Amino acid sequence: MSARGPVSAVPRGVSLIELIAFTVIMGISAVALLSMYRAVLPRGATPAQITLATQLAQERMELLLGQRDAYGYSTAVLTDPCASGSPPAICTGLYSIVVTGINPPVQWSGISINNYRMLGVTVLGPDGGQLANLSAVIGNY
Repeated sequence: MSARGPVSAVPRGVSLIELIAFTVIMGISAVALLSMYRAVLPRGATPAQITLATQLAQERMELLLGQRDAYGYSTAVLTDPCASGSPPAICTGLYSIVVTGINPPVQWSGISINNYRMLGVTVLGPDGGQLANLSAVIGNY
């Protein structure tokens, strides 16, 4: 018996068996997670594919908006040059570039719907999955 009272029986620290059990459980968990990533990663798009798709979408959007600048700011002259195959078109065979919204108007309350269009450019990868998507609202000013 000490002057402060009885020595408590509370264990302090971690035993060797607990440490080994923790290491085994964490090792099994890490192997399970890494094997899951190994199965999923090859199916996803690479950063290089995403960057290239984004650049292609930006180029097509700039081509379409540049046409409006060259031919006058009207929604009537808004066309996709790659649809007809005439130059200066930015077309590629590996990636599919889909331009949407050239003709349909944007619905906004209180504003004439004939003055605005929502232009969209979507780039699909070699496997058909969407890699990039850009959109712009175009006004007839």
